[in-house]
Amino acid sequence: MRRLFVALVIVASVVPGSHAQMPSGGQMPDPRQMSGVPLPTGEIPAGTVTVRVVRGSLTNIVTGHPVELVGQVQAAGKTNDQGRAEFSGLKPGSTVKAVTTVDGERLESQEFTLPPNAGVRIMLVATDPGAEPRTQPSQNDQQLAAGPATTGIVVLGEQSRFVIELGDGGLNVFNIFEIQNTARTPVQPAVPIVFPLPAGGERLALLEGSSPLAVAAGDRVNVNGPFPPGASLVQFAYTMPYSGGSTSITQRLPAGLARLSLAAQKVGAMTMTSPQVAQQRDMTAEGQTYMVGQGPPLAAGRDITFAFTGLPHAPVWPRNVALALAIFVLLLGAFAAVQGRKARGVAVQRQRLEAERERLFAELTTLEAAHRAGTSDPAFYAARRRELVVGLERIYAALDEEVAA
Repeated sequence: MRRLFVALVIVASVVPGSHAQMPSGGQMPDPRQMSGVPLPTGEIPAGTVTVRVVRGSLTNIVTGHPVELVGQVQAAGKTNDQGRAEFSGLKPGSTVKAVTTVDGERLESQEFTLPPNAGVRIMLVATDPGAEPRTQPSQNDQQLAAGPATTGIVVLGEQSRFVIELGDGGLNVFNIFEIQNTARTPVQPAVPIVFPLPAGGERLALLEGSSPLAVAAGDRVNVNGPFPPGASLVQFAYTMPYSGGSTSITQRLPAGLARLSLAAQKVGAMTMTSPQVAQQRDMTAEGQTYMVGQGPPLAAGRDITFAFTGLPHAPVWPRNVALALAIFVLLLGAFAAVQGRKARGVAVQRQRLEAERERLFAELTTLEAAHRAGTSDPAFYAARRRELVVGLERIYAALDEEVAA
């Protein structure tokens, strides 16, 4: 889950408008959760650190404020008119952290090591004493929110995200949807809000923090209205298994999506393509690389497709070779058994089976010796040994049949 949070922070750092405040119905990571997390990025030179200081929200920047770097490198500066203090010319490999004090509140980043080929961005978020009163609804709004529901529409807000990570045996896909009701009264959509599990997906589960309106039922997540004013957060995850180097995921949208946002963990030469993703780039954080994509609004009923290539996977040729050899041996044995009965009789057939048994035993002995000496490929050893054992079992069964006959 730590990687999930880092991916959410990365998406939030590149999506315009991601500073929008979540209503009380949603629990998306707020700016204070991002505070102090160092984010390496190739967009600024190596040996450079930028520290942004804000109060409460990303739009409430703190300008002209002192910021320090402490640790193996000591530096001091002030935030500019964008709320950022920039430190350049630092030695890669040095361990530092950013520190400042806002209204008596001391803010510190995590300690980090300057990477050799990228700069680092940090955000320090101070408490905004006046933020809470502004978020409280009026008495009239409270009365309307408690009233009867009307037929209307909901949308998937700009805080909606897809986060994809590599897991054991497949891709772990996290779906984070902010279902927005912009009316002041509860709304019941004319069409039910249902998120179907993409074809091939397994182990569907709701995540902690989801609205009680959401229910995972078999191969779908049903979100039952009516929806209260504001945002209802629905979070679910599933695994998309794959066996080769590529796979694809197609998710149907039950409501209009305000903006497509995606962060997918990248390993090696992995690539991600999507007809709905208009912008894409790689970003790094905490030693992990993520493919971050954005796209335009999408209408209800549209399919979003993500295609991945270059996925890490075990080679399949040993399994295919073993299967082919097993089938070949089985067919050869069956053919020889039939021909033996017809042409040479029981004695000739038994001699053939015994000779085949000795040959397989000899090959198995050679294979085991090579394995113990460490001169054989482990995958080939496992596949070939399994095929030899199957062949021997078949021969013993045939010999038993000859004795019984």
